[in-house]
Amino acid sequence: MKNLTLRQIYLYLVSFVALMLTVTGLIQTLMAVADFILPTAYYVPGPADIYNRFRTPEGKETVPKEVIDQQIQFEISQAKAQSRMGAYQQLKRGVAYIAVALPVWLYHWRKVQSENRLPPSPAA
Repeated sequence: MKNLTLRQIYLYLVSFVALMLTVTGLIQTLMAVADFILPTAYYVPGPADIYNRFRTPEGKETVPKEVIDQQIQFEISQAKAQSRMGAYQQLKRGVAYIAVALPVWLYHWRKVQSENRLPPSPAA
């Protein structure tokens, strides 16, 4: 087994970290694409919860039923938009990891490979 120089240890270490970041970016990108195709479940209060918000302690409704129905639809649309935005943010993060880490890994790994092809220098 040949002795590793500090430079080779650095190249292997940076290559490993960059490769792990690339893999993490790929996983996040795939998960985000999956969230776009099959959205994750999101919390929306049920109609009874929303009706209870707009009642007095005696049980009287404080707003018309149409307003409550509009509130239900609004909260459903907000939950869907928030879920989609989360998937979009994850997609951006994953692509950014790949865009930064992949070139770093390729550069350092090529350096490692080129140094391994060189004949060992004679010891002085």
